[in-house]
Amino acid sequence: KKRPPTNYVAKISSSSLTNAFIHTINRDSSERYIVVITNGAITVHDIDGTAKTVVAQTNATNYLASSSPRTEFKCLTVNDYTYIINTNKTVAMDSATSTGKVEQAIYQVTQGINATKYSITIDSTTYNFTSSNSDTEAIRDGLFTAVGTPSGITATKIGNSSFKVVKASGTLSVSASDGYGDNASQIIYDSAQNFSDLPAEGIDGQVVEVKGDASTNFDNYWVKWIASTSVWEETLAPAITYKFDYDTMPHLLIRTADGNFRLTQADGSSYTVSATSYDVPQWGERKVGDLDSAPSPAFVDTKIKDIFFHSNRLGVLADENVIFSRASEYFEFFAETVTDVLDTDVIDINVSHTKVSLLKNAIPFNTNLLIFSDQTQFLLSGGASLTPSNVAVDVATEYEALDSVKPVGSGSNVFFGFNKGEFTGLREYYVESDGETNEGEDITANIPKYIPSNVFKFAIASNENVLVALSSKSTDINKLYVYQWFYADNKRLQSAWHSWSFGTTSNVTILNVDFIGTDLYLLIERSDGVYIETIDIAPATADASASYLTHLDRKITNATSGVS
Repeated sequence: KKRPPTNYVAKISSSSLTNAFIHTINRDSSERYIVVITNGAITVHDIDGTAKTVVAQTNATNYLASSSPRTEFKCLTVNDYTYIINTNKTVAMDSATSTGKVEQAIYQVTQGINATKYSITIDSTTYNFTSSNSDTEAIRDGLFTAVGTPSGITATKIGNSSFKVVKASGTLSVSASDGYGDNASQIIYDSAQNFSDLPAEGIDGQVVEVKGDASTNFDNYWVKWIASTSVWEETLAPAITYKFDYDTMPHLLIRTADGNFRLTQADGSSYTVSATSYDVPQWGERKVGDLDSAPSPAFVDTKIKDIFFHSNRLGVLADENVIFSRASEYFEFFAETVTDVLDTDVIDINVSHTKVSLLKNAIPFNTNLLIFSDQTQFLLSGGASLTPSNVAVDVATEYEALDSVKPVGSGSNVFFGFNKGEFTGLREYYVESDGETNEGEDITANIPKYIPSNVFKFAIASNENVLVALSSKSTDINKLYVYQWFYADNKRLQSAWHSWSFGTTSNVTILNVDFIGTDLYLLIERSDGVYIETIDIAPATADASASYLTHLDRKITNATSGVS
Protein backbone atom coordinates (compact mmCIF):
# COMPACT_ATOMS: atom_id res chain seq x y z
CA LYS A 1 0.00 0.00 0.00
CA LYS A 2 1.03 3.60 -0.31
CA ARG A 3 3.15 5.33 2.26
CA PRO A 4 1.03 6.98 4.98
CA PRO A 5 0.85 10.78 4.70
CA THR A 6 2.42 13.17 7.17
CA ASN A 7 0.57 15.56 9.42
CA TYR A 8 1.88 19.07 9.95
CA VAL A 9 2.50 19.90 13.61
CA ALA A 10 4.67 23.00 13.86
CA LYS A 11 7.69 24.88 12.61
CA ILE A 12 10.36 25.00 15.30
CA SER A 13 13.29 26.71 13.59
CA SER A 14 14.08 28.93 10.63
CA SER A 15 17.75 27.92 10.80
CA SER A 16 19.33 24.70 9.63
CA LEU A 17 19.72 21.97 12.26
CA THR A 18 21.71 19.55 10.12
CA ASN A 19 24.08 17.51 12.29
CA ALA A 20 22.17 18.35 15.48
CA PHE A 21 21.60 15.69 18.12
CA ILE A 22 17.91 15.14 18.78
CA HIS A 23 16.35 13.33 21.72
CA THR A 24 12.66 12.66 22.37
CA ILE A 25 11.44 12.71 25.97
CA ASN A 26 8.37 10.51 26.40
CA ARG A 27 7.77 10.76 30.14
CA ASP A 28 3.99 10.29 30.09
CA SER A 29 0.96 11.22 28.01
CA SER A 30 1.10 14.84 29.14
CA GLU A 31 4.85 15.38 29.07
CA ARG A 32 6.53 14.76 25.74
CA TYR A 33 9.32 16.94 24.40
CA ILE A 34 11.86 17.17 21.61
CA VAL A 35 15.36 18.18 22.69
CA VAL A 36 17.77 19.60 20.10
CA ILE A 37 21.47 19.96 20.90
CA THR A 38 23.73 21.93 18.59
CA ASN A 39 27.27 23.19 19.11
CA GLY A 40 27.13 24.86 22.52
CA ALA A 41 23.36 25.28 22.57
CA ILE A 42 20.17 23.42 23.47
CA THR A 43 16.48 23.97 22.73
CA VAL A 44 13.36 22.14 23.91
CA HIS A 45 9.90 22.02 22.32
CA ASP A 46 6.88 20.07 23.38
CA ILE A 47 5.57 17.68 20.73
CA ASP A 48 3.03 20.28 19.66
CA GLY A 49 5.94 22.55 18.74
CA THR A 50 5.68 25.02 21.61
CA ALA A 51 9.12 26.30 22.57
CA LYS A 52 10.18 25.89 26.19
CA THR A 53 12.53 28.20 28.02
CA VAL A 54 15.85 26.56 28.88
CA VAL A 55 17.75 28.31 31.67
CA ALA A 56 21.39 27.30 31.53
CA GLN A 57 23.47 27.33 34.71
CA THR A 58 26.75 29.23 34.44
CA ASN A 59 29.18 27.42 32.12
CA ALA A 60 26.77 24.50 31.60
CA THR A 61 26.61 25.06 27.84
CA ASN A 62 30.40 24.58 27.66
CA TYR A 63 29.70 20.85 27.98
CA LEU A 64 27.68 21.05 24.75
CA ALA A 65 30.59 22.30 22.65
CA SER A 66 30.98 19.88 19.74
CA SER A 67 31.87 19.93 16.07
CA SER A 68 29.59 16.92 15.49
CA PRO A 69 26.71 16.88 18.00
CA ARG A 70 24.80 14.09 16.24
CA THR A 71 27.64 11.60 16.71
CA GLU A 72 29.02 12.81 20.04
CA PHE A 73 25.96 13.15 22.29
CA LYS A 74 23.66 10.63 23.93
CA CYS A 75 20.76 11.16 26.30
CA LEU A 76 18.78 9.16 28.82
CA THR A 77 15.60 10.33 30.55
CA VAL A 78 14.77 9.02 34.03
CA ASN A 79 11.83 10.71 35.76
CA ASP A 80 12.35 14.49 35.70
CA TYR A 81 16.03 14.28 34.73
CA THR A 82 17.50 13.88 31.27
CA TYR A 83 21.15 12.89 31.49
CA ILE A 84 23.26 14.33 28.67
CA ILE A 85 26.66 12.79 27.90
CA ASN A 86 29.29 14.24 25.62
CA THR A 87 31.12 11.09 24.49
CA ASN A 88 34.14 13.18 23.53
CA LYS A 89 34.58 14.66 27.02
CA THR A 90 37.16 13.10 29.37
CA VAL A 91 35.86 12.73 32.92
CA ALA A 92 38.15 14.10 35.62
CA MET A 93 38.36 14.41 39.38
CA ASP A 94 38.28 17.84 40.92
CA SER A 95 41.62 19.03 42.27
CA ALA A 96 40.15 19.65 45.75
CA THR A 97 41.36 17.24 48.42
CA SER A 98 40.11 16.11 51.78
CA THR A 99 41.49 17.72 54.94
CA GLY A 100 45.17 16.97 55.36
CA LYS A 101 46.70 15.15 58.31
CA VAL A 102 46.67 17.18 61.52
CA GLU A 103 49.70 16.81 63.76
CA GLN A 104 47.93 15.55 66.85
CA ALA A 105 47.90 12.42 68.97
CA ILE A 106 46.21 10.88 72.01
CA TYR A 107 48.12 9.43 74.93
CA GLN A 108 46.05 6.88 76.85
CA VAL A 109 46.66 4.96 80.05
CA THR A 110 45.14 1.57 79.21
CA GLN A 111 45.98 -0.13 82.54
CA GLY A 112 46.76 1.28 85.97
CA ILE A 113 49.77 -0.51 87.46
CA ASN A 114 51.09 0.52 90.90
CA ALA A 115 54.72 1.58 91.26
CA THR A 116 55.33 1.62 87.52
CA LYS A 117 57.04 4.27 85.38
CA TYR A 118 54.93 5.72 82.56
CA SER A 119 56.69 7.71 79.84
CA ILE A 120 55.84 9.77 76.79
CA THR A 121 58.39 11.03 74.26
CA ILE A 122 57.44 14.16 72.31
CA ASP A 123 59.85 15.34 69.62
CA SER A 124 62.81 13.50 71.22
CA THR A 125 62.07 14.77 74.76
CA THR A 126 60.92 12.12 77.24
CA TYR A 127 58.63 12.88 80.18
CA ASN A 128 58.17 10.39 83.03
CA PHE A 129 55.83 9.69 85.92
CA THR A 130 55.94 6.79 88.40
CA SER A 131 52.56 5.65 89.67
CA SER A 132 51.77 5.26 93.35
CA ASN A 133 48.46 3.46 92.80
CA SER A 134 46.45 1.80 90.02
CA ASP A 135 44.12 4.75 89.34
CA THR A 136 44.36 5.38 85.55
CA GLU A 137 43.09 8.96 85.92
CA ALA A 138 45.69 9.76 88.57
CA ILE A 139 48.44 8.26 86.42
CA ARG A 140 47.23 10.28 83.43
CA ASP A 141 47.22 13.45 85.56
CA GLY A 142 50.73 12.79 86.82
CA LEU A 143 52.25 12.35 83.38
CA PHE A 144 50.21 15.28 82.04
CA THR A 145 51.76 17.50 84.75
CA ALA A 146 55.22 16.19 83.85
CA VAL A 147 54.76 17.20 80.22
CA GLY A 148 53.82 20.78 81.11
CA THR A 149 53.86 23.25 78.21
CA PRO A 150 56.68 22.48 75.77
CA SER A 151 57.28 25.11 73.08
CA GLY A 152 54.88 24.67 70.12
CA ILE A 153 53.02 21.84 71.89
CA THR A 154 49.59 21.97 73.50
CA ALA A 155 48.49 19.17 75.83
CA THR A 156 44.83 18.92 76.94
CA LYS A 157 43.10 16.32 79.09
CA ILE A 158 40.29 14.35 77.47
CA GLY A 159 38.20 11.60 78.99
CA ASN A 160 39.23 9.87 82.23
CA SER A 161 42.55 8.36 81.18
CA SER A 162 43.84 10.30 78.17
CA PHE A 163 45.26 13.60 77.05
CA LYS A 164 45.79 14.98 73.58
CA VAL A 165 49.01 16.38 72.20
CA VAL A 166 48.76 18.93 69.37
CA LYS A 167 51.65 20.53 67.50
CA ALA A 168 51.09 23.95 65.99
CA SER A 169 53.43 23.46 63.02
CA GLY A 170 55.86 20.91 61.67
CA THR A 171 55.74 17.15 62.06
CA LEU A 172 54.88 15.63 65.42
CA SER A 173 56.91 12.70 66.71
CA VAL A 174 55.39 10.96 69.72
CA SER A 175 55.66 7.55 71.40
CA ALA A 176 54.72 5.91 74.73
CA SER A 177 56.39 3.35 76.97
CA ASP A 178 55.84 1.94 80.44
CA GLY A 179 57.35 -0.48 82.93
CA TYR A 180 54.67 -3.06 82.19
CA GLY A 181 56.13 -4.21 78.87
CA ASP A 182 54.60 -1.19 77.14
CA ASN A 183 51.19 -2.82 77.57
CA ALA A 184 49.78 -0.30 80.04
CA SER A 185 49.73 2.73 77.73
CA GLN A 186 49.41 3.62 74.07
CA ILE A 187 49.64 6.43 71.55
CA ILE A 188 46.92 6.90 68.94
CA TYR A 189 48.57 9.07 66.32
CA ASP A 190 47.48 8.42 62.73
CA SER A 191 46.78 4.69 62.90
CA ALA A 192 45.62 1.84 65.12
CA GLN A 193 45.87 -1.87 64.50
CA ASN A 194 42.27 -2.63 65.45
CA PHE A 195 39.12 -0.63 66.04
CA SER A 196 39.07 -1.92 69.63
CA ASP A 197 42.39 -0.13 70.24
CA LEU A 198 40.79 3.28 69.81
CA PRO A 199 40.21 5.30 72.99
CA ALA A 200 36.70 5.85 74.25
CA GLU A 201 37.10 9.56 73.50
CA GLY A 202 39.09 11.18 70.72
CA ILE A 203 39.95 14.62 69.42
CA ASP A 204 37.09 16.24 67.52
CA GLY A 205 37.74 15.67 63.81
CA GLN A 206 40.74 13.41 64.44
CA VAL A 207 41.21 10.89 61.59
CA VAL A 208 42.81 7.52 62.32
CA GLU A 209 43.58 4.62 60.01
CA VAL A 210 42.49 1.21 61.28
CA LYS A 211 44.97 -1.21 59.70
CA GLY A 212 43.47 -4.58 60.57
CA ASP A 213 45.41 -7.50 59.09
CA ALA A 214 49.05 -6.41 58.90
CA SER A 215 49.66 -8.59 55.84
CA THR A 216 47.27 -6.70 53.55
CA ASN A 217 46.22 -3.13 52.81
CA PHE A 218 42.80 -4.07 51.47
CA ASP A 219 41.09 -4.24 54.86
CA ASN A 220 42.40 -0.86 55.99
CA TYR A 221 39.82 1.83 56.67
CA TRP A 222 39.66 5.30 58.23
CA VAL A 223 37.58 6.63 61.11
CA LYS A 224 36.97 10.10 62.52
CA TRP A 225 35.97 11.12 66.03
CA ILE A 226 32.73 13.11 65.99
CA ALA A 227 32.45 15.04 69.25
CA SER A 228 28.77 15.92 68.81
CA THR A 229 27.79 12.24 68.78
CA SER A 230 30.78 10.86 70.72
CA VAL A 231 31.45 8.09 68.20
CA TRP A 232 34.17 7.04 65.78
CA GLU A 233 32.63 7.17 62.28
CA GLU A 234 34.02 5.70 59.08
CA THR A 235 35.52 8.48 57.00
CA LEU A 236 37.88 9.47 54.22
CA ALA A 237 41.67 9.32 54.21
CA PRO A 238 43.42 12.71 54.54
CA ALA A 239 44.63 14.73 51.56
CA ILE A 240 43.08 12.75 48.68
CA THR A 241 40.76 13.78 45.86
CA TYR A 242 37.16 13.04 46.73
CA LYS A 243 34.77 14.56 44.18
CA PHE A 244 34.27 14.70 40.43
CA ASP A 245 34.97 17.71 38.28
CA TYR A 246 31.29 18.45 37.65
CA ASP A 247 32.08 20.25 34.39
CA THR A 248 33.28 16.95 32.89
CA MET A 249 30.49 14.70 34.19
CA PRO A 250 27.14 14.10 32.43
CA HIS A 251 24.94 17.17 32.67
CA LEU A 252 21.25 17.35 33.57
CA LEU A 253 18.30 18.77 31.73
CA ILE A 254 15.66 19.22 34.43
CA ARG A 255 11.99 19.91 33.84
CA THR A 256 11.22 22.67 36.31
CA ALA A 257 7.98 23.29 38.18
CA ASP A 258 6.83 25.96 35.70
CA GLY A 259 7.00 23.50 32.79
CA ASN A 260 10.27 24.88 31.43
CA PHE A 261 13.77 23.41 31.69
CA ARG A 262 17.13 23.96 33.36
CA LEU A 263 20.50 22.82 31.99
CA THR A 264 22.95 22.29 34.81
CA GLN A 265 25.87 20.37 36.21
CA ALA A 266 24.84 17.90 38.90
CA ASP A 267 26.64 19.91 41.55
CA GLY A 268 24.14 20.27 44.39
CA SER A 269 23.33 23.91 43.59
CA SER A 270 19.89 25.46 44.01
CA TYR A 271 17.51 27.30 41.73
CA THR A 272 14.27 29.19 42.26
CA VAL A 273 11.00 28.90 40.36
CA SER A 274 8.03 31.06 41.35
CA ALA A 275 9.63 31.96 44.69
CA THR A 276 10.18 28.27 45.55
CA SER A 277 13.73 26.96 45.89
CA TYR A 278 14.76 23.58 44.48
CA ASP A 279 17.97 21.60 44.89
CA VAL A 280 19.91 20.16 41.96
CA PRO A 281 21.18 16.60 42.56
CA GLN A 282 24.90 16.19 43.10
CA TRP A 283 27.26 13.50 41.89
CA GLY A 284 28.21 11.64 45.06
CA GLU A 285 31.60 12.12 46.66
CA ARG A 286 34.14 9.66 48.01
CA LYS A 287 33.30 9.73 51.73
CA VAL A 288 35.12 6.67 53.05
CA GLY A 289 38.37 4.81 52.48
CA ASP A 290 41.33 5.81 50.34
CA LEU A 291 42.34 5.54 46.69
CA ASP A 292 42.88 1.78 47.06
CA SER A 293 39.94 0.71 49.20
CA ALA A 294 37.44 3.09 47.55
CA PRO A 295 38.89 3.63 44.06
CA SER A 296 37.55 6.11 41.56
CA PRO A 297 35.11 4.66 39.01
CA ALA A 298 36.68 3.30 35.83
CA PHE A 299 35.19 6.17 33.80
CA VAL A 300 37.52 8.70 35.48
CA ASP A 301 40.32 9.84 33.13
CA THR A 302 38.50 8.38 30.13
CA LYS A 303 35.35 9.05 28.09
CA ILE A 304 31.85 7.79 28.80
CA LYS A 305 30.45 6.17 25.66
CA ASP A 306 26.90 5.27 26.68
CA ILE A 307 24.47 5.79 29.52
CA PHE A 308 21.58 3.48 30.39
CA PHE A 309 19.24 2.34 33.14
CA HIS A 310 19.14 -1.28 34.28
CA SER A 311 18.06 -3.16 37.41
CA ASN A 312 17.26 0.09 39.26
CA ARG A 313 20.76 1.42 38.67
CA LEU A 314 22.18 4.13 36.44
CA GLY A 315 24.91 2.64 34.29
CA VAL A 316 27.64 3.89 31.95
CA LEU A 317 30.17 2.34 29.59
CA ALA A 318 33.79 3.48 29.51
CA ASP A 319 36.62 1.73 27.66
CA GLU A 320 36.23 -1.96 28.62
CA ASN A 321 34.24 -1.37 31.80
CA VAL A 322 30.59 -1.39 32.78
CA ILE A 323 29.93 0.85 35.78
CA PHE A 324 26.69 0.93 37.77
CA SER A 325 25.63 3.37 40.45
CA ARG A 326 24.44 2.17 43.82
CA ALA A 327 21.00 0.58 43.69
CA SER A 328 18.29 3.29 43.75
CA GLU A 329 20.96 6.00 44.17
CA TYR A 330 21.62 7.12 40.62
CA PHE A 331 24.21 9.79 41.43
CA GLU A 332 26.39 7.62 43.71
CA PHE A 333 29.44 5.98 42.12
CA PHE A 334 31.61 5.60 45.23
CA ALA A 335 31.43 2.88 47.88
CA GLU A 336 29.19 3.53 50.86
CA THR A 337 31.57 1.66 53.19
CA VAL A 338 34.87 -0.16 52.77
CA THR A 339 34.38 -2.42 55.77
CA ASP A 340 31.82 -4.60 53.98
CA VAL A 341 30.47 -5.38 50.50
CA LEU A 342 26.79 -4.41 50.34
CA ASP A 343 24.27 -5.73 47.83
CA THR A 344 23.44 -2.11 46.97
CA ASP A 345 27.09 -1.18 46.34
CA VAL A 346 28.54 0.29 43.17
CA ILE A 347 29.36 -2.28 40.47
CA ASP A 348 32.44 -1.70 38.31
CA ILE A 349 33.29 -4.70 36.14
CA ASN A 350 35.76 -5.20 33.31
CA VAL A 351 34.83 -7.35 30.32
CA SER A 352 37.42 -10.03 29.67
CA HIS A 353 38.10 -11.12 26.12
CA THR A 354 40.98 -12.02 23.82
CA LYS A 355 40.08 -9.02 21.64
CA VAL A 356 40.29 -5.40 22.65
CA SER A 357 36.64 -4.63 23.35
CA LEU A 358 35.90 -0.94 23.70
CA LEU A 359 32.27 -0.85 24.77
CA LYS A 360 29.98 1.46 22.81
CA ASN A 361 26.31 0.64 23.42
CA ALA A 362 24.17 -1.17 25.99
CA ILE A 363 20.52 -2.16 25.88
CA PRO A 364 18.32 -4.27 28.19
CA PHE A 365 17.77 -7.77 26.76
CA ASN A 366 15.19 -9.99 28.45
CA THR A 367 16.26 -9.68 32.11
CA ASN A 368 19.91 -9.10 31.22
CA LEU A 369 21.96 -6.34 29.63
CA LEU A 370 23.32 -6.73 26.10
CA ILE A 371 26.55 -4.79 25.60
CA PHE A 372 28.12 -4.04 22.22
CA SER A 373 31.70 -3.46 21.18
CA ASP A 374 32.79 -3.20 17.54
CA GLN A 375 33.20 -6.97 17.13
CA THR A 376 31.71 -8.65 20.20
CA GLN A 377 28.46 -8.79 22.14
CA PHE A 378 28.56 -9.39 25.89
CA LEU A 379 25.71 -10.45 28.14
CA LEU A 380 25.68 -9.02 31.65
CA SER A 381 23.58 -11.07 34.04
CA GLY A 382 22.82 -11.33 37.75
CA GLY A 383 20.12 -12.46 40.13
CA ALA A 384 16.66 -11.02 40.64
CA SER A 385 18.53 -7.98 41.98
CA LEU A 386 21.89 -7.08 40.48
CA THR A 387 24.62 -7.08 43.17
CA PRO A 388 28.44 -6.97 43.21
CA SER A 389 28.49 -10.63 44.25
CA ASN A 390 26.22 -12.04 41.52
CA VAL A 391 27.05 -9.87 38.50
CA ALA A 392 28.73 -11.65 35.58
CA VAL A 393 29.70 -10.64 32.05
CA ASP A 394 30.11 -13.34 29.39
CA VAL A 395 30.84 -13.26 25.69
CA ALA A 396 27.53 -13.96 23.94
CA THR A 397 28.32 -13.65 20.24
CA GLU A 398 30.95 -12.16 17.97
CA TYR A 399 29.26 -10.12 15.28
CA GLU A 400 30.59 -6.87 13.91
CA ALA A 401 28.37 -3.99 14.96
CA LEU A 402 28.07 -0.32 14.10
CA ASP A 403 28.76 1.98 17.03
CA SER A 404 27.31 4.99 15.19
CA VAL A 405 23.71 3.84 15.70
CA LYS A 406 22.28 2.66 19.01
CA PRO A 407 20.55 -0.75 18.89
CA VAL A 408 16.81 -0.89 19.61
CA GLY A 409 14.75 -3.55 21.33
CA SER A 410 11.37 -5.03 20.52
CA GLY A 411 10.06 -7.50 23.09
CA SER A 412 12.74 -10.14 23.57
CA ASN A 413 14.59 -9.18 20.36
CA VAL A 414 17.23 -6.54 19.69
CA PHE A 415 18.08 -5.03 16.30
CA PHE A 416 21.55 -3.68 15.53
CA GLY A 417 23.43 -2.52 12.45
CA PHE A 418 26.66 -3.65 10.88
CA ASN A 419 28.86 -2.34 8.09
CA LYS A 420 28.52 -3.64 4.51
CA GLY A 421 30.92 -1.24 2.82
CA GLU A 422 28.77 1.23 0.90
CA PHE A 423 25.69 -0.25 2.56
CA THR A 424 24.36 -1.17 5.98
CA GLY A 425 23.17 -4.53 7.24
CA LEU A 426 20.86 -5.26 10.19
CA ARG A 427 20.77 -8.22 12.50
CA GLU A 428 17.94 -9.38 14.70
CA TYR A 429 19.37 -10.67 17.96
CA TYR A 430 17.39 -13.26 19.91
CA VAL A 431 17.64 -16.38 22.06
CA GLU A 432 16.88 -19.72 20.42
CA SER A 433 14.05 -21.90 21.70
CA ASP A 434 16.56 -23.93 23.74
CA GLY A 435 16.95 -20.85 25.94
CA GLU A 436 20.74 -20.96 25.74
CA THR A 437 21.85 -20.17 22.18
CA ASN A 438 22.06 -16.52 21.13
CA GLU A 439 21.64 -15.74 17.45
CA GLY A 440 21.99 -12.63 15.33
CA GLU A 441 20.11 -13.29 12.10
CA ASP A 442 20.93 -11.04 9.15
CA ILE A 443 17.54 -9.61 8.19
CA THR A 444 19.11 -7.81 5.22
CA ALA A 445 20.69 -10.93 3.70
CA ASN A 446 18.23 -10.85 0.80
CA ILE A 447 18.81 -7.11 0.17
CA PRO A 448 22.59 -6.66 0.66
CA LYS A 449 22.68 -3.42 -1.37
CA TYR A 450 19.50 -1.74 -0.21
CA ILE A 451 20.07 0.01 3.12
CA PRO A 452 22.54 2.89 2.59
CA SER A 453 25.63 3.53 4.69
CA ASN A 454 25.82 6.24 7.36
CA VAL A 455 22.74 5.01 9.24
CA PHE A 456 22.59 6.99 12.48
CA LYS A 457 19.14 6.30 13.93
CA PHE A 458 16.78 3.38 14.46
CA ALA A 459 13.25 3.82 15.75
CA ILE A 460 10.86 1.00 16.52
CA ALA A 461 7.14 0.59 17.14
CA SER A 462 6.97 -2.69 19.02
CA ASN A 463 3.20 -3.04 18.95
CA GLU A 464 3.08 -2.67 15.18
CA ASN A 465 6.31 -4.57 14.40
CA VAL A 466 7.79 -1.67 12.45
CA LEU A 467 11.43 -0.56 12.44
CA VAL A 468 12.64 2.61 10.73
CA ALA A 469 16.26 3.37 9.77
CA LEU A 470 17.53 6.87 8.99
CA SER A 471 20.74 7.63 7.05
CA SER A 472 22.77 10.78 6.59
CA LYS A 473 24.11 9.65 3.21
CA SER A 474 23.62 12.56 0.81
CA THR A 475 21.51 10.52 -1.63
CA ASP A 476 19.18 9.27 1.10
CA ILE A 477 18.63 12.20 3.47
CA ASN A 478 15.01 12.42 2.28
CA LYS A 479 14.18 8.74 2.86
CA LEU A 480 13.24 6.34 5.60
CA TYR A 481 14.02 2.64 5.29
CA VAL A 482 11.25 0.59 6.85
CA TYR A 483 11.23 -3.02 8.02
CA GLN A 484 7.93 -4.70 8.89
CA TRP A 485 7.34 -8.23 10.12
CA PHE A 486 4.59 -10.52 11.34
CA TYR A 487 4.90 -13.16 14.07
CA ALA A 488 2.48 -15.95 14.97
CA ASP A 489 3.11 -18.91 17.28
CA ASN A 490 6.68 -17.63 17.86
CA LYS A 491 7.39 -17.86 14.13
CA ARG A 492 8.07 -15.01 11.76
CA LEU A 493 5.66 -15.66 8.91
CA GLN A 494 6.25 -12.48 6.94
CA SER A 495 8.81 -9.70 6.69
CA ALA A 496 9.56 -6.98 4.19
CA TRP A 497 11.84 -3.99 3.58
CA HIS A 498 10.74 -0.87 1.74
CA SER A 499 11.53 2.84 1.72
CA TRP A 500 9.46 5.96 2.15
CA SER A 501 10.52 9.09 0.25
CA PHE A 502 9.68 12.66 1.22
CA GLY A 503 10.38 15.22 -1.49
CA THR A 504 13.87 15.42 -2.96
CA THR A 505 17.33 15.65 -1.41
CA SER A 506 17.50 19.29 -2.49
CA ASN A 507 14.55 20.37 -0.34
CA VAL A 508 14.08 17.70 2.37
CA THR A 509 16.43 16.38 5.03
CA ILE A 510 15.02 14.09 7.71
CA LEU A 511 16.84 14.96 10.93
CA ASN A 512 15.24 12.52 13.37
CA VAL A 513 12.52 9.93 13.85
CA ASP A 514 10.98 8.54 17.02
CA PHE A 515 7.83 6.56 17.76
CA ILE A 516 5.34 7.55 20.43
CA GLY A 517 2.76 4.80 20.35
CA THR A 518 1.78 4.34 16.70
CA ASP A 519 2.73 7.91 15.78
CA LEU A 520 6.08 8.39 14.08
CA TYR A 521 7.43 11.85 14.91
CA LEU A 522 9.70 13.28 12.23
CA LEU A 523 11.89 16.34 12.43
CA ILE A 524 12.18 17.46 8.82
CA GLU A 525 14.35 20.26 7.52
CA ARG A 526 12.81 21.89 4.47
CA SER A 527 13.99 24.81 2.39
CA ASP A 528 12.39 27.36 4.72
CA GLY A 529 13.01 25.80 8.14
CA VAL A 530 12.66 22.79 10.41
CA TYR A 531 9.26 21.22 11.07
CA ILE A 532 7.68 18.61 13.29
CA GLU A 533 5.51 16.22 11.31
CA THR A 534 3.86 12.94 12.24
CA ILE A 535 2.83 9.72 10.53
CA ASP A 536 0.20 7.43 12.02
CA ILE A 537 1.26 3.89 11.15
CA ALA A 538 -1.71 2.18 12.79
CA PRO A 539 -3.61 -0.09 10.36
CA ALA A 540 -6.84 1.19 8.83
CA THR A 541 -6.07 4.78 9.78
CA ALA A 542 -8.61 7.25 8.41
CA ASP A 543 -8.94 11.00 8.39
CA ALA A 544 -10.98 12.58 11.15
CA SER A 545 -14.70 12.52 10.33
CA ALA A 546 -14.00 10.36 7.27
CA SER A 547 -13.85 6.70 6.34
CA TYR A 548 -10.80 7.13 4.12
CA LEU A 549 -7.23 8.42 4.34
CA THR A 550 -6.13 11.32 2.18
CA HIS A 551 -2.59 10.76 0.92
CA LEU A 552 -1.46 14.34 1.24
CA ASP A 553 1.67 15.30 3.15
CA ARG A 554 1.81 18.10 5.71
CA LYS A 555 -1.91 17.93 6.36
CA ILE A 556 -3.19 20.56 8.76
CA THR A 557 -6.18 20.88 11.04
CA ASN A 558 -8.02 23.99 12.07
CA ALA A 559 -5.89 24.04 15.21
CA THR A 560 -2.55 23.83 13.39
CA SER A 561 -3.64 26.21 10.63
CA GLY A 562 -4.62 28.97 13.01
CA VAL A 563 -8.05 29.19 11.42
CA SER A 564 -10.82 29.70 13.96
